[in-house]
This record gives sequence, C-alpha cells and structure tokens, in this order.
Amino acid sequence: MTNFNDIIKMAMQHEDKEAEFYESLARRSRSQDQKNALLAHAEEEREHKRHLENILEKGTIPSLPNITPDADMKLAELLVVSEKKEDSNIDFEEALLMATKREKAAEQFYRTLAKNADDAEVAKVFSFLADQESKHAIKLEQEYDDGQQE
Repeated sequence: MTNFNDIIKMAMQHEDKEAEFYESLARRSRSQDQKNALLAHAEEEREHKRHLENILEKGTIPSLPNITPDADMKLAELLVVSEKKEDSNIDFEEALLMATKREKAAEQFYRTLAKNADDAEVAKVFSFLADQESKHAIKLEQEYDDGQQE
C-alpha cells in the first residue's frame, strides 16, 4: 500500500467490517440496552467511514488538534474473552472486550504499516488511522470499566 487513495479505501473497508462486527454482536446481545449500545458503536464506525470518504474526496488528512486520550487501561490484554459460537448470546462485557481486542489489532496493523512506509505522507496516513483505532479501543475500555464500577 503506497497510494493515498488505496490506503483510505482499505481503511473504509475496515470500518465497514467493524460496523458489521458490532451489528453481529448486537444481534447476539441479551438486552435491548446492550443492543442499542452496540448499534451505536456500529453507527460510529459508519461515521468513521463517512469521515474517510471526505478525506478521500479532499485528498488530504485534516489537521487535528492534539488531544491526549485517557490512558490505555490494557484491559483487553489482561482479560480473557471466551470464544463462543457466533449464534450464541453474549454478555455485554464480553462484547466490549472482543471489540477492544479488534480495535487494538487494527491499531497495531496501521502502526506497523506506518513504521514500514517508505513515503512520509503514507506513513502519516497510517499513523492517523492507528490513532483513530487507538481512540476507539480506549473508549471501549472506558465503557467496560464504567460497567464494572456499577
């Protein structure tokens, strides 16, 4: 991947897959509140895709303010998520952890691509995408942590 447009299109496909993942978790969820929360995450992924479409249209990554998110709690690394059949019900906490693991894997993928990019602009695109995935993961961890404190 060395072409700006190809990179953004790949990221858009990733956002589609993530939205579908959240929708599948929502279908497996036990309560309407959990379904609604997971569908909200799916819509957030769709919004990210729309943002990427805008970037593709303009041909440049916007300058974003340097916002430091809350610290990564490393919950996805510490807690084990059981592998359940796709059609079985799932606890909301398990859904959040599964989603966090996916977001962190995507972040690592983009960081590796950024590190290995030959072109500085391409590296910037991958770093931007990695930062977005990191924000998603941290948000999910915070949601998980908030649920544990209730």
